[in-house]
Amino acid sequence: MDLPKIKQLAYDLMGSTKSHEWKEIGNKYYHGLRVAILALKLRSYVLPEDDSHDDILTVAAWFHDISNGKENHAVEGAIKAREILAEYCSEYELNEICKIISVHDDRYSDRAMFSDYTKLHQDADHLDHFGTYDVWMEIVYALHHNDTIPEVIEWFQNTSRKYDKQFHAELNYDISKIIYQEKREFLHSFGDRFSVEATGGIWLEDQLLKTYKA
Repeated sequence: MDLPKIKQLAYDLMGSTKSHEWKEIGNKYYHGLRVAILALKLRSYVLPEDDSHDDILTVAAWFHDISNGKENHAVEGAIKAREILAEYCSEYELNEICKIISVHDDRYSDRAMFSDYTKLHQDADHLDHFGTYDVWMEIVYALHHNDTIPEVIEWFQNTSRKYDKQFHAELNYDISKIIYQEKREFLHSFGDRFSVEATGGIWLEDQLLKTYKA
């Protein structure tokens, strides 16, 4: 596959569009780039001797959300990706790419039915939504929907925590769960700090005063 040409194609199709009105321009193009990098990084841990599907993982990541915003964006995205990529990939590559895209958000089926490559993509896709990206998305959402700072703090401190166990269970590999846990700890810490500073407080005030008095 000619990855530079395919990457340019992905940019041409998604680089200047939004998947949702309130999200930033090019959000799914840049999400795809990050997922591709994450998928290969996870592959290097889970399947360190197998780079046979790296190009397939990369292209699947770039195009997995090509139909995001549609009712069944995974299945519709696989159909659309097959049409778009037909002249750039072999039949085998196309089948593998579309297989990944068609089930990339299926967190409920028996995981034994998925290949390692599909599961690597699923985890990479999931992980990209957490950590600093959580902060970005919540602030962008809040600005568009006229949410107040107290409402945002409520989300960081309470609402987001309600789904921690669910999201953790939806990951396929231990390394993914370790990465997820660190990302969530960061988010919780950020929420705690935001709740203090957004109300005029000083984060770690007692420790700072000890340093000041010393």
